[in-house]
Amino acid sequence: MLEVFKAELKQKWRQYLAASLASYGSLCTGMSMGWTSPVLPQLRGPGSPLPHVPTLQEESWIGSLLLLGGLLGPLITIPLSRYVGRKWIIMGANIPLLLGWLLAGVATNVHTLYVARLAWGCATGMLFAMVPIYIGEIAEDKIRGALSAFFLLFINVGFLLAYTIGPFTSYWGLTATGGILSLFYVPCTWFIPETPFFLVYKGRIDDASEVLQKLRGTSKDRVQSELDALQVMVAREYKVEPSITDLWATKGNVKALGICVFLAMLLQLSGIDVLLFYMEELLVKVGTRISASDGTIIMGVVQVVTSCITPLVVDRLGRKFLMWTTSLGLTIFLTIIGIYALLDTHYKYDVTHVAFIPLLCLVIYMVLFTLGVGPVPWILVAEMFPVKTKCLASGIASFMCWLAGFVWTRFFRDVAASYGIYTAFWILAICCGFGFIFSVSPLLPETKGKTFDEIQDMLNNRSKEVEPVAV
Repeated sequence: MLEVFKAELKQKWRQYLAASLASYGSLCTGMSMGWTSPVLPQLRGPGSPLPHVPTLQEESWIGSLLLLGGLLGPLITIPLSRYVGRKWIIMGANIPLLLGWLLAGVATNVHTLYVARLAWGCATGMLFAMVPIYIGEIAEDKIRGALSAFFLLFINVGFLLAYTIGPFTSYWGLTATGGILSLFYVPCTWFIPETPFFLVYKGRIDDASEVLQKLRGTSKDRVQSELDALQVMVAREYKVEPSITDLWATKGNVKALGICVFLAMLLQLSGIDVLLFYMEELLVKVGTRISASDGTIIMGVVQVVTSCITPLVVDRLGRKFLMWTTSLGLTIFLTIIGIYALLDTHYKYDVTHVAFIPLLCLVIYMVLFTLGVGPVPWILVAEMFPVKTKCLASGIASFMCWLAGFVWTRFFRDVAASYGIYTAFWILAICCGFGFIFSVSPLLPETKGKTFDEIQDMLNNRSKEVEPVAV
């Protein structure tokens, strides 16, 4: 068994390396996303770079503007992806990323921080839209699931770095660390190859063959069948250039787009970015007795560990099963947190003996989200759409995901301040409840183990015609 693993690793290590280098940018953006959790308390202290303590509204804008900037990502990547290639878009995302760290480092007013957050959001949106596509196009079928999980893993490592470094250093220490890590981004991505699919699409057949040989660690003859299949697929799918109208050309595409957009918005309305951006603050507000910094580090570790497990269960348990079980779990545990906060902060009951409940519920929340509600929408985008419309569908789903995230992240703290933190958590629970109802209904099909044609038959309500038996 060990020898088989060594032999497979020896042959496929180049694919693992390329996926890791392409995902390195998501580590940097994960750090920028988690930056607000330790930094917002620092902005209220003596070490703040700002001339005054930011107001609640200003803090909400600092938190939410990254998601508004994320809306720019699909608008940039979709038009450019057909012309400059996946590699150069991934490399180009470092420009707004570094700009954000630079602006955050020299900021002396809140408006500079606003621009920094928008720049980080633009980089994050570009990577979210392009890295999963890049990995899907370089990976062999057998290891595509494992390699696709690298993107989520690196994001969570970035969050963990922000959570562990932030509480033990100054504002400038954390910001400088993020900037230094981002400086390694271009050297890392410089060595990744362009995807064979894009090279074939551009008619660079010899280059595509060379890249396949390097990625697969084998000879030209052995990759010829894969290269031929890519050429056939490009010839079939791109007789006419892709258009936005392709997304509603069939009933199945319309249904698939509705499913993916709903689940992508549910991903944000479940409150994930609210929790990640304001983790330290929320742990204090819900009344947990553990220190906010320690609780945040625990959450970061849980994220990283769970994201390593996700690829092992997605293909075994199925998409529909994971969606309804995890959304139901999120509904239950968010409700419990709201009840705890109501008793502790509103009715002032002595809850010392159960002070572990909020952190425990948040840990379970993070596990459930990382297993189901988080990754499944993007898996379905990859499975439900033909190659020709996949990039457009991914861009629209990403755009709606960022839009929902911006709105909720911007107003979550206003709701908490006006109506109590328990009310805000109950709203999150209600959103997850809608996700549960949708997931158990016939509206969400199970795509596990099905071919693209079988999935299209389900979406279009087509039944297989039974051939007549000769008598």
